[in-house]
Amino acid sequence: MLRTKSCRVLVCWVTSAALCLCASAQKVFDPTLDPEVKVLPSRSHELWKGSAYMWYPGQLAAYRQQWLREQSQARCMDVGYVGKFNPMQEVTWFKVQLVAKDSTPLEYAAAGSQGVEITDNGKPFTGHLLKGKHELVFTVTTRNQLPALMVQHSSQFSIVSCQSSLDGKTWMPVETDSRYNDPEINPNVRINDEVLLLPKDIIPLKNVKDKTQLHHNGSIIYDFWYDEVGTIEVVASGSGKLHFTVGESIEEVMNEDTKKFEQQPIADVALTGGRQTITLPERALRYLKITATEACTLHSVKFRAMMWPVQEMLMTFESSDQSLNDLFNAGVATLHTSMHDFNLDGIKRDFLPWSMDAVASMYGMNLLMGDRQVGRNNISICLMPPSPKQSDWGIVDYPLHALIALQQDYLRYGDLSTYKMFKDRIDQQMDFYMSVQDENGFIHAAKPSSGFIPGWSRDNGPDDYGVACYPQIMLYQNFRIAAYFSKLLKENDKVKIYTNKANQLEKNIIENFWSTEEKAFVNGYREDGSLDKRISHHAQYWAVLAGLYPERLYDYLYETVIPSIPNYKDNISYEKGYEALAYIKAGRTEEFMQLLDEVWGDWLRQGYSRFPENFMVNADVSKQLMFYGRSFGLSLCHGANGAPPVVLAAYGIFGFSQSVANINEYTLSPNLLHLDWVKGRIPVKEGFISISMNKDGRNEVEIPAGCKVTVNFAGKTQVLKKAGKFSF
Repeated sequence: MLRTKSCRVLVCWVTSAALCLCASAQKVFDPTLDPEVKVLPSRSHELWKGSAYMWYPGQLAAYRQQWLREQSQARCMDVGYVGKFNPMQEVTWFKVQLVAKDSTPLEYAAAGSQGVEITDNGKPFTGHLLKGKHELVFTVTTRNQLPALMVQHSSQFSIVSCQSSLDGKTWMPVETDSRYNDPEINPNVRINDEVLLLPKDIIPLKNVKDKTQLHHNGSIIYDFWYDEVGTIEVVASGSGKLHFTVGESIEEVMNEDTKKFEQQPIADVALTGGRQTITLPERALRYLKITATEACTLHSVKFRAMMWPVQEMLMTFESSDQSLNDLFNAGVATLHTSMHDFNLDGIKRDFLPWSMDAVASMYGMNLLMGDRQVGRNNISICLMPPSPKQSDWGIVDYPLHALIALQQDYLRYGDLSTYKMFKDRIDQQMDFYMSVQDENGFIHAAKPSSGFIPGWSRDNGPDDYGVACYPQIMLYQNFRIAAYFSKLLKENDKVKIYTNKANQLEKNIIENFWSTEEKAFVNGYREDGSLDKRISHHAQYWAVLAGLYPERLYDYLYETVIPSIPNYKDNISYEKGYEALAYIKAGRTEEFMQLLDEVWGDWLRQGYSRFPENFMVNADVSKQLMFYGRSFGLSLCHGANGAPPVVLAAYGIFGFSQSVANINEYTLSPNLLHLDWVKGRIPVKEGFISISMNKDGRNEVEIPAGCKVTVNFAGKTQVLKKAGKFSF
């Protein structure tokens, strides 16, 4: 019941015209952006306005991660999830300091509580507040539920501060989200929009009449166009049994070898003669195949897709090139489809959050959806558990993404609240790194960890174990970012420590891994200590992003080094969001747009509606769908590969950047390339920067109050300091 009440229902009607005009249908990649979608609100509870549940930072992520693990294990055939994560807790202390204007009762809710103990200024709470200052301490105990507390807002008192603790002694800021304002629903309950999709196309295979009547051994395929996660509802009548197969591609849905399934097989359903409604278990799919053993009629087939609620897409982009627009819109859809409490990995194969995938996705998600809670959940699963040890390492470089995500959060939203929520775990993780560094400041990957995994496209290395170059560059970035935050918090001792560590790493990375002859960074040291002199793209883009690759050699990097890497454009993995940023920073926006067209664009031209985890561009279809050596192991919707088209649009074509030193200052350096015009907007913490640029000279930029925007276009520079619309 709770899940039903925490959903909204959207109805997406795919018209008959869309069945015939594939090109037109492809322009709507995300069903919630379809203008014909109708939103039917279903919440009936009384919400507590001005109040919301709060919990200990990272605990919502821990519970939601566990829920996803359980769902993944129940649905997916091959699930491996390495590493140790932030453990769930069943007791949390909440300290609420408030000032009562007069004598007043207090109303609160403790989600999933097995019991709540409350003290008021150290004494048992009577249920009534007297006029004056109060320090209320709530001890919330649960069982297999997130300990969360909500205090009903009242005009009779003002809340001064809220803190949380896992031991009743050490206090941290609470984590909260205004959407969790229903006292009857625990924040840990799944919240989704329900999108009802009708088939885009119906493909009779055998013994089918009028696309509704199946005869003996009749078989039919339904194409819903949108690749989503949800349940299928079939209304049928007749005799015999119905057999169901789902897939993300025609090839997958046609397969009947259960050994090749990535999701659990769906049990056959016996028909009872009269009309009956059949609801299939939740699956990730685009296609459904139904086979009947006897004559029957299929009256209705609908796909109830479950999508993360997004009221509107914040960033918009449109250009004179429709193929580029399609890349952007498919990127938006891929990111949205992959959002479920986190920015997830492939929706079909494991439906789990992974650090690198999540943070790479955030470069798109923060611009499009602006969902800070999803970002915080990502950050929590990136961070190692409290008081980390080497035995807590899964993929060794994955926790290094956490501080990169934290800096994203700060720049996008403009305050240190997220950093402060996780400060204890950040400090412990940085202490851990310093404890395992060798004499050069490097970290090593050794068994039983899973080693270093920069991505799947490693035809030229680096190896899993040893001392790879790219994670040392990431560690260098981590120390720089930690020093940056410490400076903001005026922790001068830590600024000095982290800066010295970064300087040591910069010197030793260049001395150990830079090849003067190749003008590139080599892979690093192998497990046996020998130097792996091969050149792969991972160390190069991390070096560009970290400022370690010499700017004077950017042309050589992109004209000689990158094109010389074997299989560079044949095997494309999910780290390309990061690499897109490096291309753009190096002034190679045009080259990255070409790469997107050749790889991402080719995928769309093959008829897909989402971007997969891996591209094998020049392979045949069977190899393109294969992963982990399994015929259909590749998830065809993977959030991280939705980010590159968004990154290209925002940072490459709009030329958007933000000062790290002064986060109220932005720059626009639009690069129209072959485009006649571009228009759209970019969300910033102050509001929106709207952009309309034309090669015919009709250019406008509108900025919100509270920021400074420098516009560089057509050889001219203009500095905008006041809110308003400006023409160029």
